[in-house]
Amino acid sequence: MTAPGTPNGPQDANGPTNEPGSPMPSSPYGAAPPPPGQQSPFAPSSPPQPPFGQPQAGERPDGPAGKKRTGLIVGLIAGGGCLLVLLLVVVLVIVLAVRGGAGGGGEETGSEVAQLTPEEQATQLVTDYMAALEAGDSAVAMELMPAGEDSDAEYLPAEVYDAGLTAAPVTDVVIGDPLIDESGISGTVDVDYAVGGESTSAEFRVADYDSDDVLALTSFSWYTELPEMYAGLGTTLNGTEVADGTVFHLLPGAYELGYSNENFLPASTDPVLAVNPQEYPEWPDAALSEDGLTTFRGAVQTAVDECVAQKTLEAGCGMDAVPESSSDGWTMVEDTVSRTLPEESQRNIDTMEGTPEYDEPTYVRGESVGTVDTTIECTKDGQTGTCELFFGGAISVPSVDMADPELPVTWS
Repeated sequence: MTAPGTPNGPQDANGPTNEPGSPMPSSPYGAAPPPPGQQSPFAPSSPPQPPFGQPQAGERPDGPAGKKRTGLIVGLIAGGGCLLVLLLVVVLVIVLAVRGGAGGGGEETGSEVAQLTPEEQATQLVTDYMAALEAGDSAVAMELMPAGEDSDAEYLPAEVYDAGLTAAPVTDVVIGDPLIDESGISGTVDVDYAVGGESTSAEFRVADYDSDDVLALTSFSWYTELPEMYAGLGTTLNGTEVADGTVFHLLPGAYELGYSNENFLPASTDPVLAVNPQEYPEWPDAALSEDGLTTFRGAVQTAVDECVAQKTLEAGCGMDAVPESSSDGWTMVEDTVSRTLPEESQRNIDTMEGTPEYDEPTYVRGESVGTVDTTIECTKDGQTGTCELFFGGAISVPSVDMADPELPVTWS
């Protein structure tokens, strides 16, 4: 006797059948899929699901999906209570047996994989990994190749990689024949693929690093850290901030670069494209944003105004001090210096560009301001006059510390 809804019994007319002997869909790479009720030997585990037609966890057996069974039970009740008890026992035994079989292959996964040849293992492992990338599922890819415990590199949150794989999908995957060494414990697999339409090829490495006859991926994604020129900018990749000094893995994909420091932005608006693990991505320089440029020029202007307002022989801003006497015998009178900024020098400030220093991007270097017109009271042999300083003095190149709220300016 078979109970309704079991794998060998009649199926619900409202749902598809799931015969145990029916063929499974073929892998897109030609690799054999796992048998029914078992997980892929390389895929992350998930809780077993009851077969089609069986009650889900917490679902009443006499719920909406079991109307036909209810009719049968009612008929059996009319025929006799003993038959009903027998039927319920049989149904319970079948359900428990089927559910137990659905997850029964989990403990044997390692031995089943070990029965495959090293070439078959390498091909299947690389196939599963590339399939995860093609599907944009970085979580599965990270499960198949976890970050090494002996490495300082870490994975970023999955949403960072998923966004990158969506923006620049992995396509056109062609997996080559594995090359396994004579010992069978290590080897390589070459793969051709494209990221965001850019074709490339890379070499996977596999190894039986724990001597259990099961190969594992040992390298494909590469690790890096943010360039030194991003220090202190609050760098974000696909919207997630990455702390300075973090060593992290990169999966293929496109990464939108940004900074939480509103005074700065990437010099290029193009995303950072990670294509090949043997080639580091090109990180654009950091540049001042419009707000940052306005702040920078304002800091320079404030500093120049303070220097020009000084009446002393020493003025700052990198200008040479006014000499105490002239070559023809005039003596300069302290606290009588008058300095003014020529139009050209003012224009230099108004249009000045700032360049973040590579190793300290919040320290922004500007350009030469230019000359200053300078006059001063002077005396000679009892006479008093006004002396003019030829070339008036020149203001040096400013640098502004944008990390300091006071925006101090230094000159060089």
